[in-house]
Amino acid sequence: MGTNVQTVTSYLDTSYSSSATSTKTKNDLGQDAFMKMLIAQLRNQDPLNPMDGTEFAVQLAQFSSLEQLQKLNTTMSSLPDYLGSFSNAQVANLIGSEATASGNVLEVSGSATKISYKLPSAIAGATINIYNAGGLLVDTIQIGSQKAGEQSITWDSSGFNSGNYTYSINAKDQNGNAVKADTYINGVVSGVSYKDNLSYLVINGKEVAFTDVIKINKATK
Repeated sequence: MGTNVQTVTSYLDTSYSSSATSTKTKNDLGQDAFMKMLIAQLRNQDPLNPMDGTEFAVQLAQFSSLEQLQKLNTTMSSLPDYLGSFSNAQVANLIGSEATASGNVLEVSGSATKISYKLPSAIAGATINIYNAGGLLVDTIQIGSQKAGEQSITWDSSGFNSGNYTYSINAKDQNGNAVKADTYINGVVSGVSYKDNLSYLVINGKEVAFTDVIKINKATK
């Protein structure tokens, strides 16, 4: 038994030393430490009570499992990049779809323009101010009481040139306290861009982070 152990120890020591030199930068500490511990255990075992062959096989199996886990960790580390590329490809398929996202840009292309927003609480009334591309106030809409939740109105934009406008909402509750509404963009996704591993949809000529998208409808024909 002692001769066999010495032979195995010599083989492991020689094989490990040569492989560790060529792959030192590739192996992390866990794998190196495990093999060194196993060789030291073989060298310093009691000759009168040598390591059981089954126990030695179990430890070799543990080493193999450790090596496989390290390879798995290396593979898993590249998974986020793969998922990011897959997500970007999926986002590109949204071009041509109707989208609602956080923002305050209105695209005027006809006599009726939809304005969507969300109220955190009920309001007694509100004023919607609409501005042109130069930031000048071009129209004002008065609305009455509304419940909390998602709301929308149709703005008569027949007298205005086509293009992008912006809007703001000044709302108050029954006690005269200001209520901050969340404003939305409604439009067709005309493009997709990628910045810092994030996807952006181009809606009404403005880049909107995909995380700010509220709703996506089926692509228009």
